[in-house]
This record gives sequence, C-alpha cells and structure tokens, in this order.
Amino acid sequence: MMRGSLVRRTLLTSIFCGWVTCFHAYAEKPLGPNKDPDATPHRSPIAIAITVDGSRLLTANQTANSVSLVDPKAGKVLDEVATGEKPAGVALSRDGRRGVVTHWYGYDLAVLDVAPEKLTVVGRVEVGPEPRGVVLSNDGKTAYIAVGVSNEVVRVDVEAKRVTGRLAVGREPRGLALTADGTKLLVGNSRSRNLSLIDTEEWKVERTLDVEFDGANLRQVTISADGKTAYIANMRNRGLATTRNNIDLGWVLGQRITRVTLDGSEPCATLSLDPRGKATADAHGVAISHDGRYLAVSCGGTHEVLVFRTDRAKLPWRPNGSRDVLPTDVLNDASRFRRVALGGRPTELAFAPDGTTLYAANYLEDAVQVIDAENGTLTQTIKLGAPSELSLARRGEILFHDATRSFNQWYSCNTCHSDGHTNGLDFDTLNDGRQDLSVLHLRSRKKVPTLRRVAQTKPWTWHGWQTALEDATVESFTKSMQGQRPTRDESLAVVAYLETLDFPKNPYRLADGTLSPAAQRGEGVYRAAKSACNTCHGGSELTDGKIHMVGLEESDDAYRGYNPPSLRGVYDKDPYLHDGRAKTLREALAGPHSPEIAVGGEALTESELNDLIEYLKSL
Repeated sequence: MMRGSLVRRTLLTSIFCGWVTCFHAYAEKPLGPNKDPDATPHRSPIAIAITVDGSRLLTANQTANSVSLVDPKAGKVLDEVATGEKPAGVALSRDGRRGVVTHWYGYDLAVLDVAPEKLTVVGRVEVGPEPRGVVLSNDGKTAYIAVGVSNEVVRVDVEAKRVTGRLAVGREPRGLALTADGTKLLVGNSRSRNLSLIDTEEWKVERTLDVEFDGANLRQVTISADGKTAYIANMRNRGLATTRNNIDLGWVLGQRITRVTLDGSEPCATLSLDPRGKATADAHGVAISHDGRYLAVSCGGTHEVLVFRTDRAKLPWRPNGSRDVLPTDVLNDASRFRRVALGGRPTELAFAPDGTTLYAANYLEDAVQVIDAENGTLTQTIKLGAPSELSLARRGEILFHDATRSFNQWYSCNTCHSDGHTNGLDFDTLNDGRQDLSVLHLRSRKKVPTLRRVAQTKPWTWHGWQTALEDATVESFTKSMQGQRPTRDESLAVVAYLETLDFPKNPYRLADGTLSPAAQRGEGVYRAAKSACNTCHGGSELTDGKIHMVGLEESDDAYRGYNPPSLRGVYDKDPYLHDGRAKTLREALAGPHSPEIAVGGEALTESELNDLIEYLKSL
C-alpha cells in the first residue's frame, strides 16, 4: 500500500535468453532509517548477509522492496534503499564494499555500493523468473543466482553487469552456498528435492545428490569453513493421513537438517528436529560457526532458533533416513541443544566472526535478532521499521505462518502452501471428505494447490464442496492441522491475507505482453471444439466454478466430480491434476487429462499439443 512512496514505477520490458521480463525501476534514494513508522511498510526481512569482520549486515526486506544496512554492534539501521520488487536474497563481498540483492517478483539482480553508512544502487541485471538465493565470489566480481522458474543457476559478471553463464539444475532452486575457496557451489532444489553441486571453474554440475527419502521444502544452505561439509534446512514428508496420532509420531511430516559431504565420500545424513509433543515447524535458516562448534537452525513456524553444540558429543546423524523425532539424549542435554524463543518468523541466519554471536532475520518481527549461541539466549532485537498498528491482512499473515495453531505445533499453513503458493507435494487431509488409514496411504492424497488469487476462484477444495473462503480456513485449521478452531475475526484476517496473494508477471509472454505465434495457434486449439478446454477453464479466472466429471473419479470419493483449478500461472503449478500424477503439462494433456478422456473430445496432433502447451504457459 505504501510502495508508491518508495518507488518510481517505470515499467520496462526486455527479452533475453528466451525469457521475457517486465520489471519496475526503483528510485535509488535512501528511505531513511528514522522515518515515522506510520509512513512506512513492514520490512519483513527474509534474507541476511554479514561482512567478514562482522561490522555490517544487509537485510533483504521483502514487503518494503528495500535493503537495509545495519550496524549490529550499535544495534541500529544506518541506511535503507529501495531496490526492486520483493527482495529475496542478499550477499556481500568479503571487503564489505559491494552488495547484491535478487528480486523474486522483479526478475533481476541489483548491484549495491556499500559505504560505511550508505547504500547506493549502481546497476541491475535481468536474470530470469523468480530468482531467490544469491552468493558472491570472494573478490566480489561474480554473483551466482538461483532462478526458480527456469530451474537454473545464473552466473553474473557484477562489474560488467551482464549474465555470463546459465546451468540447468533441479526444480525450483532456492538456497545457495559457496565454499571458502570459491570452487564449489551447492544448490538446494526445493521442488525436485535434491542438491546440485557445481564446479564453478569448469562451470558444470558435478553431481546431483538426493536429500533423504521424502525430503522437501529445501531452504537455506551453508558450508563449513573447511569446505568439506554442507548443511541444509528441510522438511520430510512422511505422507500418512493427518490424524492426531500420525501427526505426533512424525508420520505426516517433520523438520530436518541434512548433512552433505561435498566430496561424496559419505551419503547424505539427517537429523530430526522435532521433540514429540512440542514439535518444531518450517525449518528455514541454517548456519554453522567458523570453528564448527555451533550449528543453528531457524524454525519460523514455531518462532525459534535451535542451537546444537557439535564438539561435546556426536550428534546422531543417520544416513538414508532420519528418526521421526529428536532423540531424547540430545533433547535433554542442555549442553548440546537449546531452543531459543524469538517470536515472529525467523528466516535466514548468519554467525558473526566470534563464532558465538548469531544473527537472525525475523520476517514477522521486522527485525534482526541477536542470539548468544553459548548461552542459548536472545540478547537484542534491532528493529528495521514497521507500521505502529497491524493491518487485518498482516494479522492474517501471522496466523498463516503460525504452527502453534496445529496439533502439538507440527506445521503451519505455510508449510504446505509455501509463500502462499505450493510446495508441489500431496497430503491426505480430510478436505476431500475421506482419509486412507492403510499402510500404503495412497488413494486419498491430494496435491497442495496454489493460494495465489484463491479469493477470486470459488468454490474451493479439489471437489469444490466448500463455497465460503472463511469456512475453508476453519476446515484447514481444525481438520488439516488438527488444531483449535479460529475465531471469526481470525478467519477474516486469514482471508484478508489470502486476498493479497497474486501471481508474478508471466515470463512466457512477449515484451509487449502479447502471445508468441505458437501460443496464438495454441489459443485456437484451446477454444476449438475438439479440445473444449475453455468449457471448464473459461472466464476471467480461467475456471468456471462448476463441478465436472473428468474421468479421474474413484468409486469411493466422498464428493463426486472435480473443481477445475484456474489455469492462470499454470506453468508453475507442477505436478498436475488433483493427485499430482502428471509431472508435466505434456504428460497430463497426452494422458489422463487428454481431451478425449476429460471432455469426450478428439485426440490432438503433436503440433496441436505443442502449441496448446505454449498457450497454457502464457496464461
């Protein structure tokens, strides 16, 4: 709502490497750390970077479209500058004089000049759709960016401000970490649930590493100072029905740290983070101290940071699959394990050079928090700026990310609907009116749908039986999460937050927003009688809001027929169909959701199918 006061919204368009990007050019003037809080938005820091000497921090402020320069010792913000749309990742050069920030919805990288008390945007580079994590080489001349929708790591010459290389990695790369010598880059691929190890000198993917079976929601990555071992915060999807017993045994999902030996000499090993009865949720940040004594993980859903001491006794890492809960010998040993309550939603972490001071970006507290790892205490909160009162939507955002609203605090809405979108997984909840309590637990699982523009696409659930979004929030809290019933005010707040969620710009459109020739032909196929796609996926939201029999029904479905999801942004909704059985659009349209099966139409030719897919990706 306040973005007009922060930015100069000049719409620019460009095409590069087959990707279309439209981004906002932001005014390169400081916002000022001491402005009236009522005149500024929430900062919502999502990412953090620290100088080698520990004298300065940068934060990527996602809802303020800005970056803040912080003096952690003085506990104050020195400067803040608008940089782009939805900052997502930030990095600093070793000398602390150069910074870079990626823009999740802006599709670009901004280059920052970092003076002792001032930030200046000195250039930007278009990198591709939905970039997140970023790291800088030791000399500050090369940036590596995880570009989520194109499934690439992009290399940028920061001084020349141009892309110098692209490497295909797994699905939806997010977290990045670089070894101290700069020769190896580890990439966490969230939706393909694996890691890519890149040789930066040869510029090739050296190997792909699977996270433990059913590992998911890969977030921040860190590498030990000796360059031998990496750690990543992630979730494990066990997949059993969401009964209270299954939830509390860790048989639905749980939080993990995964340990990776970069030379491949040992398999990936994991450590569960969840105490039974009072679990952790939404593991996001991970950091290891320079001397390796402390390993820390942030859990945004339970508003805390976990600190492990690694040198007093070996942690119980397990290869090829972790325990379901944190072993009691670790849980009950305060010399090896601490839970540090922070409030809000801690995200990325960074250790200071002293090895005991830990910094956490806290999204919902609009702050950087300082933790004493030795004593397991919160010592300081550095406020970045926020309104004096919470809006209804912000209160809903807080509830959306609050795992304490679930049974024994195992997960939040955000756990599955990551960032208000989807993590691409499927779960067996009661939203479809039934659960499969068998060991195989396969028949009743449903894919997590996106919540982008969900307020405009009633009815809700895969079967479309829910006709009031407010009621749907109640179902989610009480059945999917097995938690307490929200009050009406709480439901209205969550709905207000959901109303803020929208799609980013479509990267498959031409620079002027029009369709490519192939997509134009595909539009004809979409509307043709033989395919009849627009029979169900019509209207302004590309869904007709009715229930249809499409050949995917099962005899024991509690509700008959399916609610056609909107096709807006369908290029990033994989896997496809209600149970995620189709990994790609082609697989869905040539198989279980082909025109002849779904609507009794005619089979498409290969060229018609290709054109139709190009059109669908442009929606």
